Amino acid sequence: MPSRESKIPATAYALVATAWLFVHLMRLGGAQSTVPPVPVASPGETGRRITEEGLLANYFPVRRKAPAVLLLGGSEGGLSPVMNNAAKALQTEGFSTLFLSYFGGPGQNARLELIPLERFATALAWLRRQPEVDPARLGIIGGSKGAEAALLVAVRHPELKAVIAASPSSVVWRGIVREDTRAPISSSWSEQGAPVPHLPYDAYDAKKGGTMADNFVTSLKALPQHPEAVITVERIAGRLLLVCGEADQLWPSCTMARQIKERLREYGRPEATLLAYNDAGHAAFGLPLPLDDPRLTRRGGTAQGTNAARSDSWKKAIAFLKSILGN
Repeated sequence: MPSRESKIPATAYALVATAWLFVHLMRLGGAQSTVPPVPVASPGETGRRITEEGLLANYFPVRRKAPAVLLLGGSEGGLSPVMNNAAKALQTEGFSTLFLSYFGGPGQNARLELIPLERFATALAWLRRQPEVDPARLGIIGGSKGAEAALLVAVRHPELKAVIAASPSSVVWRGIVREDTRAPISSSWSEQGAPVPHLPYDAYDAKKGGTMADNFVTSLKALPQHPEAVITVERIAGRLLLVCGEADQLWPSCTMARQIKERLREYGRPEATLLAYNDAGHAAFGLPLPLDDPRLTRRGGTAQGTNAARSDSWKKAIAFLKSILGN
């Protein structure tokens, strides 16, 4: 299948992947290198840059009254070329899409720590006001840390009819910093100036072997002592689609996706749709890539398995959005 991301340089993705690795290694105090600059992709000919109301985003409108989507990237921060390309693809499918930088961009907090949930509320309010947007047909999509944010936002915004969380988290985790620091790290998110309760975890230590996901698995065992860290997904009014790779080596996204499904079941809420792919890694969601692209295997899974997951989950995500939001 021809890739719609094939024109993105591998070096652009390398910036994103390297930034994530340094987040964890530098937290150990064993790395002193500088993290590469966070990419800020151009909106190109079909979009425009949004900087009003304290926002930093690329907006890709559909030239008619149509449903709209708020798109959130992960811990790479800024406006990554990969997610920017996904935003353009959503536009071609008939969804006005606001791709939001919620940290790491020019003038924004460089740390993924205490990011105000009010920032997402501002973005949604801006999106609802656009003349081409039908405010009754709104959705949100997030990947990885963006999925964590998307679920928290959906809990607080019943106007969101469709929620897609790719490589998701069932809990709030502490923040991520890019510099070497021994100071305590607070929650990833804040609300009304206070930290959103989070689940502590130990930073990944490459010297001990294993994967980053192993640290998150261990930390999840302490969840009974931190019930306040659980994302209360039962309060989400919209329908939920979860995507994960069983071979995710960044964090146990399928385990956490199943925790989300189970919590919905316990509270008698509508079931979430779960797409779990056996041979896929953390990059299980998105537009398909060439099989030799290193992005497919950098965070677990095989190239064939992850690419097959991306192709299948993207098509099903578009169908999910169209079935709920119309087109």
